[in-house]
Amino acid sequence: MKGKNFFVAGLIVVAMFMAGTTVGYASDKDICEKQIDYYIKIKMNDGLLPGDEFNPYDFKGVGEAATIMLENEGKRTHNDKNHAAITRLVSGHLADIKAAAGKAAEGSVESVGHSLRFLYLSCKACHKVYSTEMRLRP
Repeated sequence: MKGKNFFVAGLIVVAMFMAGTTVGYASDKDICEKQIDYYIKIKMNDGLLPGDEFNPYDFKGVGEAATIMLENEGKRTHNDKNHAAITRLVSGHLADIKAAAGKAAEGSVESVGHSLRFLYLSCKACHKVYSTEMRLRP
């Protein structure tokens, strides 16, 4: 009888441990939903909007959005090497955006735009190709 009680207690401990570790991770879908607002904030500051001479480029806002997006990317969990590689690409482009926006120098708008295009392609690779094949598309 004691052996049965130890077995049941062991199962309960393992179940509690698994529940505690899985609840802490955000899914890719949740992370991507958070990223969309910040992506749009960067995209809307592309320097090509009408009346930009009266609405200067928001380097501070773009830098803050890129910083938050980088933090969100750090929360991703990886099941395989492809997913990890795509996350590294996205993080690299976000770091470039953050650095260019932080300089706020001549050519920074173009640097942010260049990195933003590659960020879009990296995200598209995950959403349209990789996640669809894995049936995980958010």
